[in-house]
Amino acid sequence: MNNSFLKSLGERLQEARKKCGLTQDQVAKILGINKVQLSYYETGAREINITLLQELANLYGYSIDYFLGNEDKKEPEVEIAFRADEFCEEDLETIAFAKTFLRNLCEMRELMGR
Repeated sequence: MNNSFLKSLGERLQEARKKCGLTQDQVAKILGINKVQLSYYETGAREINITLLQELANLYGYSIDYFLGNEDKKEPEVEIAFRADEFCEEDLETIAFAKTFLRNLCEMRELMGR
């Protein structure tokens, strides 16, 4: 991965996280990584493995193609917002599931021409 790709990927990751209203601490905790590692990904300082990128895409409600810069893919049409001071790991897993479900539903509707 070249530096401009990593920087673009990092910017998209950071933007998606902020749109979800999540902090780096919250995301790092649910993924079992440390905040510094997440920061490296968001600044494009380090490469991210595909498994972790998929977990972030699920948590944020985006397709993995969006983060990889596929021009045909865009931000999710449906967004879910939650307001809380703190999230537990189970809450974040539920949010990730709901966002993945809605993204898949939108993709199915698009395929069916609706």
